[in-house]
Amino acid sequence: MCCKCCGETQRKAWVFGLGSLFMLLGILIVVFWPGLADNLVEDGLKLKPGTDTYDSWLEAPIPIYLSFNMFNWTNPEEIRNPNVKPNFVEMGPYVFLEKHKKENFTFFENATVAYYERRTWFFDAEKSNGTLDDMVTAAHAITATVADEMRHQKKIVKKIINFMLNHEGGELYTTKPVGEWIFKGYQDNLTDFLNLFNTSVIDIPYKRFGWLADRNESLTYDGLFTIHTGTDNIANVGKLTHWNGKAETGFYAMPCGVVNGTTGDLFAPKMNVKEEITIFATDACRFMNLRPEGTLENHGLTATRWVGTEETLDSGENYPNQACFCDPRLEECPKTGVVECKACRDKAPIYSSFPHFYLADKHYLDAITGMQPDKAKHEFIMAIEPTTGVPVQVHGRIQINMMIEPDNDYDIYRGVPKVLMPMFWFDQYAELSPELASKAKLAINLSSYGIIFGYSLVGFASLFIITGVALTLTKRWVRRDEDEAMLTN
Repeated sequence: MCCKCCGETQRKAWVFGLGSLFMLLGILIVVFWPGLADNLVEDGLKLKPGTDTYDSWLEAPIPIYLSFNMFNWTNPEEIRNPNVKPNFVEMGPYVFLEKHKKENFTFFENATVAYYERRTWFFDAEKSNGTLDDMVTAAHAITATVADEMRHQKKIVKKIINFMLNHEGGELYTTKPVGEWIFKGYQDNLTDFLNLFNTSVIDIPYKRFGWLADRNESLTYDGLFTIHTGTDNIANVGKLTHWNGKAETGFYAMPCGVVNGTTGDLFAPKMNVKEEITIFATDACRFMNLRPEGTLENHGLTATRWVGTEETLDSGENYPNQACFCDPRLEECPKTGVVECKACRDKAPIYSSFPHFYLADKHYLDAITGMQPDKAKHEFIMAIEPTTGVPVQVHGRIQINMMIEPDNDYDIYRGVPKVLMPMFWFDQYAELSPELASKAKLAINLSSYGIIFGYSLVGFASLFIITGVALTLTKRWVRRDEDEAMLTN
């Protein structure tokens, strides 16, 4: 269109019309865009086919690693010497790349989904310090389990058990390669005998013993999870409702036995950074509360750090609300920082703690040597960007321990001290990739980008309107003859 041919009225219409249009658009964007942007982001965070959340949930888009640090018991022959404490040397880490994939999932009309998760591990020699052939000496788990299960039986029964332990492979300790201790499992004479004996009195539900034997590539080992999808209420996304079809674990008294929290891979957006979060740990068959403590900067994101505290693994000694985590049948509840996991771990005398008894009662440290608890190395951390609920960095660190106790009815345990023996600790860690961090930043700033654009339109519109007012006041909408003469001369 030729503006030179336009009259004053047409020019005013264009300038004030465009100014008003841009002003209206800018105001509408400033007013309505934040809500629209929030809805767009929330819709993308819901667990439903077609969203980024669904794709990430189905198969982890970032590398996850599981590192094992084994404890080598260096002086088992001195166990009955009251002047010598059991000494342990940490070996490793032995690092495995961990793949997660959800399978056999079913979405329900009540905004939940039930699924199994298949986890597969691959040894990463480059990231490891050692090989799977390294030899490690540790307490004999099967012998300890049998002795603990039969501890309160009648004398005659214990005599039979003692004879069996002495003649069918019972040992105080054993030495095996790391690979057999972890995934492969090792052949054990006592295990073979008990399986052959086939009795329900002593239930050993495996053919080979290994801490994660039969778990690699297993579809059902971790159980059936049912979680909220957030399609009805985004605040519920990722929250567990059932584990193995039940709302209670059956391993602890209520309320400690409730299935609660998240599995650790999905969190609701707009998190309250002053409140604790709860995760459900299948290895311990229980939930764990983590407390907010500071922030972490990574790939341009500011994440809140939720960490394990003295309360996380307390069984009522310092935090009475957690007393239900202690089995009332125990003669003595564990001291703070250690929790009993017998029922969850096939009745084996297994106890969990943070690595090197970090945050645990000094009693456990004083009974042995070789532990060096360090907050930087042994803290349980989940760093989450609170606006989107996206995990930025995770270090799930837990130590597995085994209790050995004196028992004069068993030759193997006669004269030994009661000691909680550290067996190994693991760190399941992952970090958000730069690509996913960029998506998270876009989601966080989407509302701000719209507001900035809206205000820019308002500013642009103001220029139009101010120009129009100025031209009106100076009566310059149409050039005068003298102006044309000045421009041509």
